[in-house]
Amino acid sequence: MRFGICVALLAHLQLISCLHGAKLQLSKHLSGSAAVGGGSHAQMQHNPLELYRAKNVPYYSFGDDASVTLTVNETTLTHSGQWVEVCWKDLPFPSTDDYVALIVPSNALLNETAPAKYQWAARSDRHLTHGHGCLKFRLLNMRQAVRFVLLRNGFEFPTPAAHSQQITVANPNEPTGGHLALTGQQGEMMVQWTTLDAAHPEVRWGTRRGHWPYRAAADTAGYTRDDMCGGPAAGDGWIDPGSLHRAVLTGLHPDTKYYYSYGDEEHGWSEELSFMAAPAVGVGSAVRLLAIADMGQAEVDGSNENGFGEQHPSLATVRGLLRHSEGRRLVIHNGDISYARGYQSQWEVFFDQIEPLATRMPWMTVGGNHERDWPASGDRYGAATDSGGECGVAYDRRLKMPRKSEEEPWYSFDFGPIHFLQYSTEVPFSKGSPQYRWIQEDLSAVNRSRTPWLIVGGHRPFYIDSTNSNPSDGDQTVASDLREALEEAFVQHKVDMTWHGHHHSYQRTCPVINSKCQGYDSDGAAKAPVHLVIGNAGADLCWNVQPRTPAHFEVVAVAWGWMKVDANATHLTCEAMSDSSAGVEGRILDRFTLIKSGSGNPTTTRISRPWLGSKLGAILSRLL
Repeated sequence: MRFGICVALLAHLQLISCLHGAKLQLSKHLSGSAAVGGGSHAQMQHNPLELYRAKNVPYYSFGDDASVTLTVNETTLTHSGQWVEVCWKDLPFPSTDDYVALIVPSNALLNETAPAKYQWAARSDRHLTHGHGCLKFRLLNMRQAVRFVLLRNGFEFPTPAAHSQQITVANPNEPTGGHLALTGQQGEMMVQWTTLDAAHPEVRWGTRRGHWPYRAAADTAGYTRDDMCGGPAAGDGWIDPGSLHRAVLTGLHPDTKYYYSYGDEEHGWSEELSFMAAPAVGVGSAVRLLAIADMGQAEVDGSNENGFGEQHPSLATVRGLLRHSEGRRLVIHNGDISYARGYQSQWEVFFDQIEPLATRMPWMTVGGNHERDWPASGDRYGAATDSGGECGVAYDRRLKMPRKSEEEPWYSFDFGPIHFLQYSTEVPFSKGSPQYRWIQEDLSAVNRSRTPWLIVGGHRPFYIDSTNSNPSDGDQTVASDLREALEEAFVQHKVDMTWHGHHHSYQRTCPVINSKCQGYDSDGAAKAPVHLVIGNAGADLCWNVQPRTPAHFEVVAVAWGWMKVDANATHLTCEAMSDSSAGVEGRILDRFTLIKSGSGNPTTTRISRPWLGSKLGAILSRLL
């Protein structure tokens, strides 16, 4: 009986996590003592740091002598990603509510600063019995000195008990967070990275390993606390983001491998990296790429663990993307990028997580609600607090896309035989709006003899199997608004597919207009757009699908994963893959091919998924 109640409760909690603005608090008996350190409560959230109440921390001076000892085995961070061991002893009355937190910067006021990360002290097996223990943390270079603090009483009323020595940074200008992006111009690639204040940032590059005859100087941007719109972004989640550099490499030849490193002569360079330049635009090119949405980030050392609202499956997603990256040249990430939600440290974790892949191929994005939305900031929804006060600024500055301006967050680009139109569901898109006019213009200008495939990407779904019909921003409400504004144009201009996220699942419709399947022409071409939801890359899954799947949906899979895509002039094949968090590594959730010529009927292959046959089975696959 108790097991059945727990299974039902888990399903209910996951459903609530997908309802906009929903908050749930659980008693300590469910999420505290039963887990390894639950604090005094747990709350449904997208980022565990949101639970922390810095304002309730009593006054504490780092100069005070403490009876409890907290020490670190390293006092200098020599490179980003360095491991440090933190040990404590003589803690009286040890509890599951004790934890070790990283504070950035080291002299921050504890009643004004949330931790950058934390681990429950009870993870150390001698903590509860002896009041001492050790934990290992992986530290990123956040360009300023840091320290650890031992805190008690959970997150609601955190009480400092001890602090460590300061850990200084050997090179605050170490280049970190590297990632690539296309500029929308053939023969170009943008390189982006972060330092503290490097004066002469640049990229050195060439076509031979270890030989970089070319240099590209970087522009530098950034943002301040005053640029934030409120919430934790302007409060206890703030950490200086440093200098955000971006350099454009020009004159690249299609399908050519380039070697590069970024940094500067004074402070040092990244390791040598490489990428393949984009293929030539046109029907003669075949491309292979990867697509995700709603991924987020997680700590590889196990930090920030609280039971709900985390993105630990994102680690498995990135591992899967890396394993299947051979020969692939592009990543599309359609919204809800890092789930930082105002806690700047989480952007650092995100870029560290994707760096092995994002320095090898461009990472093209659109913003989602968790990047953009904040009351009175100009988004479409008016009252949503989903960005934690970032209101799009952190996203726009950290991920430079080929949009005209930050106020116009839409753009398009060609990649081999595909034209990608990337638009924002977070700002007005209704008929007559600036974005609507741009979408119409871009669709009208697509040359289908050069780019026969037309794929539209956004964040909130165009079609969705969901029970969420909240009147302002519910899944069904926004999907209906999107279709009212754009479906006619998508049909008129023969859009092949849309890729959206927001709902944390994988879903695929039939070729559909007005919720009715249209089938295929005699030559094998789909008679209408096919709509995908690919929001299953790492955030908590959404179980709020309808009891009876709508007839226009061919696949609905509530499982974490990602998608790989292969396209030439006549065939476009998508494979939706599950990741290890879904119970089985690398299983195909869905596979289908769209065909442009009369070479046969479009094929759709569905793979048997025994664990996905019911909601109960899917819940059990996660628990087991």
